[in-house]
Amino acid sequence: SSRVNSVPTVINIVRQAKPDSILDVGVGFGKWGVLFREYTDIVAAEKEPERYRRENWRLRIDGVEAHEPYLSPLHDYVYDAVHPGEVQHVLPGLGVYDIVFLGDVIEHLEKDAGVALLRQCLEHARRFVLVTTPYIAVTQGALCGNEYERHRSAWTAEDFHAAGRCVTTVTEGNVLVAVLLREGEPAPALGPTRAQSFWVRVKNLVRPSR
Repeated sequence: SSRVNSVPTVINIVRQAKPDSILDVGVGFGKWGVLFREYTDIVAAEKEPERYRRENWRLRIDGVEAHEPYLSPLHDYVYDAVHPGEVQHVLPGLGVYDIVFLGDVIEHLEKDAGVALLRQCLEHARRFVLVTTPYIAVTQGALCGNEYERHRSAWTAEDFHAAGRCVTTVTEGNVLVAVLLREGEPAPALGPTRAQSFWVRVKNLVRPSR
């Protein structure tokens, strides 16, 4: 799993892109696959009811997961395919996707390996690589009995800008979101959506006085 704070920003970026395909690296429980599916095919079903049925989904969502015990029937339903194994070894056998998404993945690699993975992912991204990672370094061990969960590096906006053309933002809850753009791809808006702004105003209104 991962922090919930980045969800509005990530979904806002994906909806702006209107992708035909997404590769979700490190699927974990499958939360992002569900959200990507919901805010593409399922939302479209409001006007095209047939899109609610799996056989009529149009977005291709593939995944990669190194820790196979995480995989469940949920993944079989939501994803078109999930490839087991370490992403560095799996990616060469995959094609190109509009978006390659690394949700709280990059911090589990040593810095040099992480930079190499970003470059590798860019080769498989038609439009951009979308990354979330803790903005403030967080110590984490082998959660859930999974060595891949151990944190091995900390990342800054400057690290991502050094990897290529990039835009970054930090969400509430200290989640760093980075979008590494392919040549010619316009940068998405990273600010809050109207709905996010509304709820921020509501929260401020109901905040107890000191």
